[in-house]
Amino acid sequence: MKLILLLISIVFIFSCSKQEVKSDNTNKTVNKTDSTLLNKTTLTENQKKVLDGAKKCLEAKFSYDMTMGYYVCTYKDGENTGSRVFPGGDVAPDMGVCTDVIVRALRWGGVCDLQEEINNDLKANWSDYPMKRWSAKKPDPNIDQRRVPVQMVWFEKYWQEINPEKESDFQPGDVVAWDMNGDGWGDHIGIVSDKIVNGVPYLIHNFPDPGYVAEEDVLHEWNILGVYRVK
Repeated sequence: MKLILLLISIVFIFSCSKQEVKSDNTNKTVNKTDSTLLNKTTLTENQKKVLDGAKKCLEAKFSYDMTMGYYVCTYKDGENTGSRVFPGGDVAPDMGVCTDVIVRALRWGGVCDLQEEINNDLKANWSDYPMKRWSAKKPDPNIDQRRVPVQMVWFEKYWQEINPEKESDFQPGDVVAWDMNGDGWGDHIGIVSDKIVNGVPYLIHNFPDPGYVAEEDVLHEWNILGVYRVK
């Protein structure tokens, strides 16, 4: 509990943060996947790519970085180059936060390099993004793509927005952003899996509990702010 309170008191560099009330799935009844619902969904090639990338993150099972610190993206394809990499730059492959699932899923699935896409859009449309929240003066390809509110703006601009209140419309590969703190800001993000139990889709995400990338029934754990689908 002391660790959790300490984390809450920190001014986070990221907006992917840990809640005092953590995800608790221990008492939930888990039944077999509802294959009937899955068969009703015909995914586009790009949706399949997002889902494939998310599953690669699930396989990698990289840990949650509890420091939530600032890092220079010196890694490329899992190797440390010793200097900043752009485009294609990443933090250490064995760790990350919630936003790194999104960055890596799109990259590993062959959809796009979110580091490059967001950096280019920030240069062209700085005022579209809430950069004052972090007192940012210029684009930073080490951190911008790792912020939930920044990712949300980019998705709102370039992906299809799905009504967050129509859960029946959610499909595998959709990106879901939540407001955990009730302040109207996105602070957690994940990807809808193709695993559906009792009509509820599971999410692939990285969260302090359990501390690594996992596939869990957390869709209703927090307030959904946005749902986005690749075009």
